[in-house]
Amino acid sequence: MRKIFLLPVLLLLLLQGQAQTTDSIRYANGYLYYHTYGHGEPIIVLSGGPGNSCMQQEEVATELGRKYKAVLLEQRGTGLSIPTPFDSTTINMKAAMEDINRLMDRLKVKQILIYGHSWGAMLAMNFAANYPQKVKRLLLVCPGYYKMSTDLYTTHVNNVRARMGPEDMIKFDSLSKLMGDKEPPREVFLAYNRIMRMSYIYNKLMIDSMLKKIEVAKSNTHMQQLMIGDLWRIRYDLSKTLYRYRGPIDVIAARQDVLAFYTYELKIIHPAAKLHWIQASGHFPMFEQRTAFYNMLDSLLTR
Repeated sequence: MRKIFLLPVLLLLLLQGQAQTTDSIRYANGYLYYHTYGHGEPIIVLSGGPGNSCMQQEEVATELGRKYKAVLLEQRGTGLSIPTPFDSTTINMKAAMEDINRLMDRLKVKQILIYGHSWGAMLAMNFAANYPQKVKRLLLVCPGYYKMSTDLYTTHVNNVRARMGPEDMIKFDSLSKLMGDKEPPREVFLAYNRIMRMSYIYNKLMIDSMLKKIEVAKSNTHMQQLMIGDLWRIRYDLSKTLYRYRGPIDVIAARQDVLAFYTYELKIIHPAAKLHWIQASGHFPMFEQRTAFYNMLDSLLTR
């Protein structure tokens, strides 16, 4: 009987090393929520979008929590971190960087290691460019735009379309007209998103299982529109600012990513960045090539 009672206690002790805790930071416009996994040196985890749920990167945070104190931020305008007012005065790049500073103050650290995927990598690099002394290291995965440019945006859109078959392209164009500025009906969004996400995946047979992970929680399209608008307004361009950061940048990139051209050009504007490629994967290597991704991640962090 004693052994039976001891078993739950032992299981609890084993799980404590990876236990998740949720907390928040109060500021003038609301609360900034974050989730903590594990113990040790802190590493901030920034998810993509902009506007995606931080839970999209929860598996990464959990894995990082085995050796680090992984801090998964619910970025302002997503999840529970909804500001008041919810407009361009509270959703912008400056505010997003201020939130990282708030989180660092809460963690009581002067320098931080930052992991960022896609938009999260854009935010991480911009923070490093503006606060180079505060960033110990950048670990980026399939980074998004390094600058806002109509030419680069057109290349991105054309890359998405180039991966579509004739039928999907016709459906995509038809659904695009229904998206508009306001939030579309749920069924329209799901159909549009499924076709678009096919271009971000290497193995199309995995689309349904991948979508469950990519869309694990509802994204916030209002936040996305506000942030993208601000990036155009401020003429976001890391080619003019990233040189300020002289610390290490490691980039885990996927060969078949629809945004891989940004990674190649990032190396041009910042030659010190080290690229590490994964084959047979699109924009989400942590899902599509899980073993290769985590082996690479672990290898980079143990250097």
